[in-house]
Parts: sequence; structure tokens; C-alpha cells
Amino acid sequence: MFSVKKIVAIVVLSFAICRSGYTAQIELLISAASSMTDVLQEIIVEFESTYPDIKVSTNFAGSGTLLRQIERGAPVDLFLSADQMTMQEAVSKQLIHKDLVHHIAGNRLILVGRDDLSFAVSDIADIASLRVRRIAIGNPDSVPAGRYAQALLVDKDLWSEVSPKLIFTQNVRQCLDYVARGEVDLAFVYATDIRMPRDGVRELLTMDLSSLIVYPVGVINSTEHLEESQRFLSFLKTTKVTNILESFGFLKVEERLR
Repeated sequence: MFSVKKIVAIVVLSFAICRSGYTAQIELLISAASSMTDVLQEIIVEFESTYPDIKVSTNFAGSGTLLRQIERGAPVDLFLSADQMTMQEAVSKQLIHKDLVHHIAGNRLILVGRDDLSFAVSDIADIASLRVRRIAIGNPDSVPAGRYAQALLVDKDLWSEVSPKLIFTQNVRQCLDYVARGEVDLAFVYATDIRMPRDGVRELLTMDLSSLIVYPVGVINSTEHLEESQRFLSFLKTTKVTNILESFGFLKVEERLR
């Protein structure tokens, strides 16, 4: 049994904690596209220093994979997709607050290759050459970068010709890894993925797409931390975050795209 002195000590300590203004941290979980890994970690550091009462955890994967997880009930608070189509699907399935979606950045799709390629790739049509053996591409069913690449190849009448060479991956980071290890000759990735030089990889071409690459972020309908999630969403709209995104090579996106 507690002695009277111990009970008094506990009461005094509890009172002191309350008077000090201490509150337990709220933890937010953000499911985000793999291509946002590095920049989002830096944004989170700035956010947590501004709002020390909130801790932010992350879950990175291909956008389609993340959406399936949310559909199955993953305890996520915010979803950051690498394309508008996946976000629109989430909204249509009433998984996302439709009025709490913000486009934070844009990107470019590029073609990269091994740095020891013995042949030139000066045009997208060159990937159909017999000298190109394997090409890494995100699975179009779950990876927006793969879907962008597929649409481009279809538009250029190259899809059926290069399909036998394609190696589908779970995300753009895996595409880059395959090139760096020499397991494929070429890969479609985002420009931001090689912002820092990568051993064994060199940029070859920037793709001219018919649609914009836009990253939307939205608040999950089932979140138990709506206020804190909205606070994070608002933080993403600040100049500080815009500057961080640009420093990582992401493009500005006008809110009128919504």
C-alpha cells in the first residue's frame, strides 16, 4: 500500500506537470509517395520544431499501394500521392476530405541510364533499339511514374515494341537502384530522384508529357487528429516549405490546378 507521503508526492508531481503546461504529443502518420522520402523528412523536422506537441511518422511506398492500405483501414492521418488520379480515386471513395486537398509540388519524368552505356540515347525512340535489353519502370497499376511512362510510350507508339524489355518495380527508388547496380540499361524516374549525383547513373532525357506531374496531399476522413492534420496541411502551404521543396528540385504548382 502507498504511504501518505508517497500519495502526497504523486499529487504534488501531477500538479506541477499540469502547471508546467506539459501535454502528451499527438502522433500523425503520413503515407507518402516514395519520391517524396528525402524532402518530406526535412519538412517534418521544420514542422516538429514549430509544433513540438505533434510528432510525425511516415510510411513510404508507391501511391497505389498506399491507397490500398488506406482502403483496408491503415491508421493514416494524411495521404501524399505522386499523382492527381490516385488522389481523385481516394476522394471518390470518400477516404479523403475533398475540401482538404492541397497540391504542394510538381516534378518531371526523366530517362536515366547506366553510366557505362556503350551507345547513345538521344531520343525516346532509341529505347526500342536491340542494344537496349532491359528498362525499369514503376508498375503502372500502382506507381504513378510508371503510369506516366506508359502513357508516354503509348502516345509514341512504342509500348508494344518495348514491353518485352520492361521490368516492373514497386516504386521509382527501386528503378534507380536497378540502374545503379547494372541490372537494367535504362529506367524512368523523376528528376528529383537524381538531384544528388548517383554512382552508376546518368540522366539521358527529360520526357515531354501531355499531363502535369502534380503531388497532392489530403487529410484522411477517418483521422482521429483532424485539427493537427489540418495544421500540418496549412504548414505545407507556407513559404518555408515551398523553399524546401524547390531546394530538392520540385516545381511550383499553382493552386488553380485543383
